[in-house]
Amino acid sequence: MLSFTSSFIQKTLSLLVLLAILPALVLIFYSGIELRNEAIENARREVMFLAQTMSEVQKGIALSTHQTLATLARMDEIRRMDGPASSSIFLAVTEENPVFINIAAVNINGDVFASAKPFGEINLADRAHVQQALREKRFVAGEYIITRMGETVPSLSFAYPVLDASGSPEIILTASLHLENFSTFFDVARLPKNSFVAVNDRNGIRLFYHPPREKTNPVGSLIAKDAWEKAKRKQSPGFSTHEGSDGIRRIYAFTPVRLHDEQDPYMYMWAGRPEVSVIQPANMILARNLLLMFISAGLALAVALLVGGKTLLTPIKRLISAARGFAAGDINARSNMGDAPGELGTLAKTFDEMADALVQNQQYLRTIADYTYNWEYWIGPDGSLIWVSPSCEKNTGYKPEAFMSDKNLITAIVHNTDKAHFKKHLASEIDDTRSSHIDFRITHASGKTIWIDHHCTPLIKEDGSFLGRRISNRDITDRKKMEKALTESEAQFRSLVEGAPDAIFVQTNFCFAYVNQAALRLFGAQSPDQLVGESVLNRFHPDFREEVSKRINRLNTQKKDVPRIRQIYLRLDGSHVRVEASAVPITFKGEDGALVFVQDITERLEIESRLQQAQKMQAIGILAGGIAHDFNNILFPIMGLSELLMEDLQIDSPEHKNAAGIYTAAKRAKDLVHQILSFSRHAEHQKIPLLMQEVIKEVAKLARSTISSYIDIQTDIQDDCDPVLADPTNMHQVAMNLVTNAYQAVGERKGSITIDLKQKTLGNTDVSDTILAPGQYILLTVSDTGHGIPPEMISKVFDPYFTTKTKEKGTGLGLSLAYGIVREHGGDIRVSSSIGKGAAFTVYLPVLEIGGAAEVMNPEAKYPTGTERILLVDDEEAIVRMEAQMLERLGYVVTRTTGCIEALQIFTANPEGFELVITDMAMPDMTGEQLARQLMKIRPDIPVILCTGFSETMTVAKAAETGFKGFLNKPVARSDLAVIVRQILDDTKAET
Repeated sequence: MLSFTSSFIQKTLSLLVLLAILPALVLIFYSGIELRNEAIENARREVMFLAQTMSEVQKGIALSTHQTLATLARMDEIRRMDGPASSSIFLAVTEENPVFINIAAVNINGDVFASAKPFGEINLADRAHVQQALREKRFVAGEYIITRMGETVPSLSFAYPVLDASGSPEIILTASLHLENFSTFFDVARLPKNSFVAVNDRNGIRLFYHPPREKTNPVGSLIAKDAWEKAKRKQSPGFSTHEGSDGIRRIYAFTPVRLHDEQDPYMYMWAGRPEVSVIQPANMILARNLLLMFISAGLALAVALLVGGKTLLTPIKRLISAARGFAAGDINARSNMGDAPGELGTLAKTFDEMADALVQNQQYLRTIADYTYNWEYWIGPDGSLIWVSPSCEKNTGYKPEAFMSDKNLITAIVHNTDKAHFKKHLASEIDDTRSSHIDFRITHASGKTIWIDHHCTPLIKEDGSFLGRRISNRDITDRKKMEKALTESEAQFRSLVEGAPDAIFVQTNFCFAYVNQAALRLFGAQSPDQLVGESVLNRFHPDFREEVSKRINRLNTQKKDVPRIRQIYLRLDGSHVRVEASAVPITFKGEDGALVFVQDITERLEIESRLQQAQKMQAIGILAGGIAHDFNNILFPIMGLSELLMEDLQIDSPEHKNAAGIYTAAKRAKDLVHQILSFSRHAEHQKIPLLMQEVIKEVAKLARSTISSYIDIQTDIQDDCDPVLADPTNMHQVAMNLVTNAYQAVGERKGSITIDLKQKTLGNTDVSDTILAPGQYILLTVSDTGHGIPPEMISKVFDPYFTTKTKEKGTGLGLSLAYGIVREHGGDIRVSSSIGKGAAFTVYLPVLEIGGAAEVMNPEAKYPTGTERILLVDDEEAIVRMEAQMLERLGYVVTRTTGCIEALQIFTANPEGFELVITDMAMPDMTGEQLARQLMKIRPDIPVILCTGFSETMTVAKAAETGFKGFLNKPVARSDLAVIVRQILDDTKAET
């Protein structure tokens, strides 16, 4: 052990040396720092000059690129978007200017129409410089990219917008520059070795570095994170001293480069030189001076040791001697040096206090060990008994001294019945690293029998050395009595669980030990003998066996509850049953096991599945509502403007026919939206006189475009069928459901679907077994060549959720939905089928007795007109402009706006200046309903018409209750708009 370890000696010697050399030390370090600072300042000026020179060169490159693109932008070939001619010009420019990789031109959608390099169908809309040029409408710089046209190489790109007469971009010119061109402008040959210049873009991506180095971040990757964060945060010329990605620490200067003063930098120029080349001369001078200082310090330290050793050595030896004596077991060993000088005295006093505390703690621990409740003892590595707790007398009737004097007493008091078992346990304790546990009986000194819970644990130090074994014995006589009582109450247990409605069984050693009657029914067993003794795992689906095995181990060995879980059981016949099971640990007939409660959840899962299907239908409804709103807003101007065009064009002209075609297509789209809303239960059904032959032709056309070509679709449609009173959307849905059902019945093999439509008179005989009355009916028959329907299932095909198809192909809702619609229209559906030959579904719909005419647009119809003043509000510019034209052609004076706030301001300024307000429902600032309330507060008698593409909450009735005079669903025909506007204005005048 070293003698001179006292911190007091170290501080004393250090103080003496410091006093001797402190003035010289201060002078040496001050001069060294001054030299270093001067060298660093010179290096900073040098690299900043280089970085700023690089910045000016880059500004020249950017200016040249700007002038080149601006010159190209004025050429007629480019403004005409003449691709071949423009490409030739770009090629000539790039050949004359090798700095360019490529020059290209794109339209405002980003599509390339000209390039110096060969190109295909390429879109550059995702390029940052293209987006920025479109947004800012001026010359902009890009960032690091890999070119897509010609050769794919790293580059820096610029973009220049070509503006039209209104100042909007119509073409974007882009120029991609070679990154290696920077090497022609920068030279670090005159700088020290390992000097460095580099360029990065606005994102910190390296564009260029010189001279090339293997271990630095390559072009295209991010520069050192700390350096980039500092430069980006400052955004002005500055300095940084850090370790580069090649591991060399340098003094750097960086200068940002901007195209425009108010913009953020698009590029940063870096110049750096190794820090070591700057400070090395100053360091050498400092090292020389420090060497002289250390020589002086050594001499001073030698003197200090010579003088101080005599006064400190003796007290230190006394302290060491006391510590060694205490460590050897002399608990009375003390230093008695509390009066020693300085920190040495404090250390000696602390040592004495520590020794007193250790002695006291040892006494506390022995007291706790002696009075512990359990009978504890410690056996050494050689098998000798080292210590026995005094509590042994309470458990055995013998004092600790008796065990310490007779090493065989522990074995001697073991009950004769358990002695062989205990000796076997002792023999197994040879394994030093394993804990063990047994229960056995002993004979108390008084003669009574005591049950002992015996735990043996090896004692191993952190270094792996074996210290022996610690044995803990607990009296469990009362517990054993309880277990015996529990065994005796097994008959009562059986009577409780035997009549339980849920399956209950007991498992021990992974086997069935008991099953109640409900469990027999669950597993399909006739008697308990078919299950008791069988492995529990055999009755689980293979996918669950590994998890169940872990749960049983937790129950049997750890005696811990397991959470409730869903599983799949296997019946004795191999069929599956889905269950929910929970279990608790128990001891059954003296063996550890578990009591398991099982509930058949097959019916519950079916209900959950139906609920999930309903939720999916609800989600489809929400999606349909959103689509309807946006689509109706799109259709509204198409229908309205086509009507206005037809009014402006001569009826016999081709243009008029084209406009009529647009109007007809828009109306068909409107009907399609209505069908979507009907499917999702958002639309109100409206029965009108309907020609079924027109509906079936549309369904057949749609089916041919959606059903696989290997299925032949045949139609036989009677063209002169009388109309029926029906909702068009519902009839379209019925026909499509029947065709879809037929398609799924045919499946993946080749087959055919036949669609028949005809009118037939049914007599009393024909309707005798139906709910129909004799009369004229339209018969729609959809037949297929599929697999057919078994006779016992025909009566169930219209039940909700019933399906003969797989889960992936059928929901069980199509036919039930069709059946409900047909019955609602006073008709019926019949089905016939043969196994292997297909099925046929026939729909019967009663013919409308009084013929109705289909709606026909009359472009020459005279609409009601007026001269009143109308305030028109809609956030869609196309819609509000088109509605205004409609109303103005009807004679009305229209004030239009696309914002609710502006509409409120207009109305507030002149409340009496309007006879009617027409507003959209969904707008960004406030809803049409909120706007109407504000207007009515200002003028309660102002009539308001509410328009909407789709709303779940607003209906005609709700609009009337809210105070609206009219409610229109978009798209609105001009005739409907004219009628409702005139009607409301007339009604308002009549009321006043």
